Amino acid sequence: MAPTSDTHSLWRPQILIFSNLFAIILFASWLLEPTRSLWLELDVWCFWVMNNSLAEGKAWQWLWAITNNRAFDLVPAMCMLLIYGHCSLRHDRKNLNRYIAIGILLILTVVVASQFGKAIPVKRPSATFAFPEALRISQLVPEIITKDTASDSFPGDHGLILLLYAGFVAFFMPRIYGVLAALMVIPFTLPRLMSGAHWLTDEIVGAVAVAMITLSWIMATPVHSIAVNLFESWISRLRNSQ
Repeated sequence: MAPTSDTHSLWRPQILIFSNLFAIILFASWLLEPTRSLWLELDVWCFWVMNNSLAEGKAWQWLWAITNNRAFDLVPAMCMLLIYGHCSLRHDRKNLNRYIAIGILLILTVVVASQFGKAIPVKRPSATFAFPEALRISQLVPEIITKDTASDSFPGDHGLILLLYAGFVAFFMPRIYGVLAALMVIPFTLPRLMSGAHWLTDEIVGAVAVAMITLSWIMATPVHSIAVNLFESWISRLRNSQ
């Protein structure tokens, strides 16, 4: 667990400055030339590599149709709960109130970061809107309702949530749990890239930049300690009053 006794010692200015500068430079490189053209070329190349692969067979098409159905979002959600539950209920049950408090902070962080992402003045239609001739999973496998378009795909919401979750787990839990959380990011972000609902840079620029800024202002400042201690005290009082 992170230290809580000395608020001053919880400031990590080097991490805070580096994270924010990196995120700003990353985002600026996507907005401004000459690097913007390189990012856009990478987006288009990656999209067509993935989109052309959808012509390779029904099994491949069905795989991505299933993973782009809204119901499939329950799979990464369950994986998150399993990792979190195993650590809090099996590995360190004596600190259950603290893990509940961390979970509350995580949910609030996801909400705030999502609103921050939506507030970015960039409106970017998904790749399937940009290329009407592209293969569409919803047309290849009409039996399954799939997400393969987005009127505004930047930043990637799935990638952002997964990165925030991985950041929290890596910070508050033993290393093995952080590794498991990090390993979830790519496979559970990939379906929206394969369907064309997101561009590659929606994730590796948009989601990464927003996640770095958000996490740094929580983990490299006393915010995490103050919030978790406050929520934990509320939970303890609530459970003791029952």
